[in-house]
Amino acid sequence: MTPALAIRDLRKHFGGISVLTGASFDVMRGSITALIGSNGAGKSTLLNVVSGLLREDNGEIRLDGRNLRGVPAYARARLGLSRTFQLTRAFGSFTVAEAVELAATSPDDERFGRSLMSVFGLGARPVRPTRAILEQCLLERIADSLCGALSYGQTKLLMLAQAIASNGSVLCLDELCAGLEPAVIGHVGQVLRGLASDGKTILFIEHNLQLVRDLATDVVFLHQGKTHREGPTAAVLEDPDVVRLYLGQ
Repeated sequence: MTPALAIRDLRKHFGGISVLTGASFDVMRGSITALIGSNGAGKSTLLNVVSGLLREDNGEIRLDGRNLRGVPAYARARLGLSRTFQLTRAFGSFTVAEAVELAATSPDDERFGRSLMSVFGLGARPVRPTRAILEQCLLERIADSLCGALSYGQTKLLMLAQAIASNGSVLCLDELCAGLEPAVIGHVGQVLRGLASDGKTILFIEHNLQLVRDLATDVVFLHQGKTHREGPTAAVLEDPDVVRLYLGQ
């Protein structure tokens, strides 16, 4: 079976500092894969390279079998690669509903122009097919609030809603649950399980190992920029070498 996302010998350096030194792993369709590792292991850099924000120095990335070398970030998004960021980002002058509505439309879609016109007050308010996503992400009560007025946790949920609305086949989530309340984390976990059961593929960075145990089907352990261990969640997290390198025990 062709992996949803295949990474081979991925390398990235900044000046004389090597951050990725040969990361290689597969993310299978419909799986929830956790990417773990100590601070500085290269996890966020890897997602930035995979999503096209950074260019790899060497290696190969394939999305559903297609080589992404030279494909810019916006084109990767159109091909089905969605992501969230470790640091919260939002257009502060948009309402929550408008931000999600825009994420749900493509520049190739005639609705995109209408949505932009609505956001800038130049046309009729668009019909919102994203209402179910707002409810799914606990945002329906603040749909008309400006994104710039959201709390940290609400902005995290907004990024998840936008990733879902973009309808990508592969979702890359960079510490999405960091800083969220336990009840909200539990809800997000349910949402991600539902997406996976619908055929979406999820690759997420997480330091909360209990959440990794509860949510992930597979784990990739990154150490000093290289894949040190990958496999089923329990097998990786109980590997004595992983425990020693990651937890220092």
